[in-house]
Amino acid sequence: MSQADCRDALLRRMNGIRIAAVEGTYLFSSGGVFREMADAYLTDGDRFQSLGDLMNAYASYWYALGWLDAGTALGLIFTPLPGFSPDFSCGTRSDPDTIRVQEKTTRYRSLLARALESLDNAPEKDTSLFAAADHFRETAISTYERGISLDEEDALAGALAAYSYGFAWLDAGVRFGLFRIVRNREIFTI
Repeated sequence: MSQADCRDALLRRMNGIRIAAVEGTYLFSSGGVFREMADAYLTDGDRFQSLGDLMNAYASYWYALGWLDAGTALGLIFTPLPGFSPDFSCGTRSDPDTIRVQEKTTRYRSLLARALESLDNAPEKDTSLFAAADHFRETAISTYERGISLDEEDALAGALAAYSYGFAWLDAGVRFGLFRIVRNREIFTI
């Protein structure tokens, strides 16, 4: 998915987003966090794009999509276009500075690997939230593995998208309380 397609998908999904829980409840507040994070990273992506920093814009849009999908998976938010299936394989290199793209992709790969090693499931085993934590972790692992595969194919933008998307799921899981941080606390948004 190109940068423009990614941004368009994000805008379509954010237009008309609703929080599922009743206003004034803790779950309503949690749903609001998912929307706020997606909004913040859309804004960041647009700022990066206006500065000509296309790779940071692309990473920000994918990170926002990860937050939306994580919130939707928990049932905290509804988007007008549910069922988004990320397509990292069509990522196009949208920055002429290949060395910078390689460095950023390598950094995000390392960040996601560190994040995966830094978390333990917080809920008790056999609870629905433990199952949610497992789902979030598996999503991050599968996107990490997809990113490595794209890295090896020299599809750097797709790899960067996968790493950004996967990290968003872990970051969202930390914010919602699905994970306990056991190391590298500084890499998470809490």
